[in-house]
Amino acid sequence: MNVKPINVDLDTKLIRRYLNLSKPNGVSDIEFDLEPTGDKGEYYMSITYIVPDDSELLKVNPFAIHRDSRYYWNHHITKDIYNFFGLKVIIGNSGISSKKFKIG
Repeated sequence: MNVKPINVDLDTKLIRRYLNLSKPNGVSDIEFDLEPTGDKGEYYMSITYIVPDDSELLKVNPFAIHRDSRYYWNHHITKDIYNFFGLKVIIGNSGISSKKFKIG
């Protein structure tokens, strides 16, 4: 697959649309930030999964790797973004937060 050049605004819009359609079960919203790495078609990404205040996902072991963990979700997001848009994202920071503590 050919890697496309960096266009932060367009790539952010594409990724936002993808994330709105493919949110994991129990996740209300996803906040993210992209920073170009300096390589063609590659970004550093930080991502926060926003869940309801009483969500069981807030009680999940943060280091467990199963289908209700952010590590599992991160893997699928990076794979899908590459397959759909030809962009490589490296998720260096991820977390789960309740709506009460949502920043934006």
